[in-house]
Amino acid sequence: MITIIGAGPAGSYLAYLLGKNGREVALIEEHDRIGSPVQCTGIVTSSIEKFVKLPNKVIANKCNKVIVISKNNRAEANVDEIVMWRNRFDEFMAERAENEGVKIFTNHQFLGFINKNTIKIKDKKNNKIKEIEAEAIVGADGPSSSVAKAAGIKQIFNYYIGMQAKVKLKTDINAFETYFSNTDFPEFFGWAVPESEDTVRLGLGAKKNAKELFYKFLEKRTGKKDILCWESGIFPIYSQKQAIQKGNIYLIGDAACQVKATTGGGIIPSLKAAHTLCDCILSKKDYGKEFKKQSGMELLLHLRIRNALNKFSDKDYGYLLSLMNQEKVKKILKKYDRDTPMPLVLNLLLREPRFLSFAKYIF
Repeated sequence: MITIIGAGPAGSYLAYLLGKNGREVALIEEHDRIGSPVQCTGIVTSSIEKFVKLPNKVIANKCNKVIVISKNNRAEANVDEIVMWRNRFDEFMAERAENEGVKIFTNHQFLGFINKNTIKIKDKKNNKIKEIEAEAIVGADGPSSSVAKAAGIKQIFNYYIGMQAKVKLKTDINAFETYFSNTDFPEFFGWAVPESEDTVRLGLGAKKNAKELFYKFLEKRTGKKDILCWESGIFPIYSQKQAIQKGNIYLIGDAACQVKATTGGGIIPSLKAAHTLCDCILSKKDYGKEFKKQSGMELLLHLRIRNALNKFSDKDYGYLLSLMNQEKVKKILKKYDRDTPMPLVLNLLLREPRFLSFAKYIF
């Protein structure tokens, strides 16, 4: 038996892969309903379909254009992005796992370890304590992972607060917007993602004063403060130093800081990590080494770009967008998405060497 704590995309996809390989898997979810509460923008690149074909019921919208806005400039580029109903996506991923024989326990809370092969969980519905024996235990339970804490795996917890709300706003349904300013969005950025013709997911990331920054952004973008619902949460930033395995205990997804620091997106990195971890469990390989080999350089590049962007002035953002507005650059941005950062950055530098002027912020 392999036990996975957390039925988000990382946990459910790993469970699916292990079940497909004939392993007995238990998937434990603390909430009574998978996919709730929603704490994610739910926009992904089309690269997700390298891992899973999304059914129509999961897709809220598709965007073929991104509009990038700074204090003194703006740029547009053609993209291929999918806006998901995040709760339906999580449910769909769990259903796929269940179809491969995975046993799913909702409304069950992980309490801790009895020993390295036995965990204690609580059935919250009837308040009963259960014990589960497992040859491998996986923490897919998000930031501040309870599994990591119980196992004594120190989490290097550098994180952002993601403030997001659904608002009524007429917008171009085919385009999402990103906003950059070192005063309005210090150390991250803002976004407006259309869910439908009159509903937008508006949000930003911040290390501090997130609520204050969000309400300023909301009023500036919509002229009012009406909120349909909140979908806020925190997201960690990748760290090379984060331990992701201790014996037969593993971490994946947000629990392992497997997140693109440029955007805060963790869905596609965690799906890729699930393949790595599945192979490591089946073949008894070192997960930490294999993950760094397969994903470490990509996530490190995202981190270095994020650290550079955090040092940008509004003038720097304006210049960056002027470079992005060139047709030769737009072609590269269309061909390579943010989930393929190595060829994207390399081709940008080859086609427009002036991007090298930002290297001073990286090194």
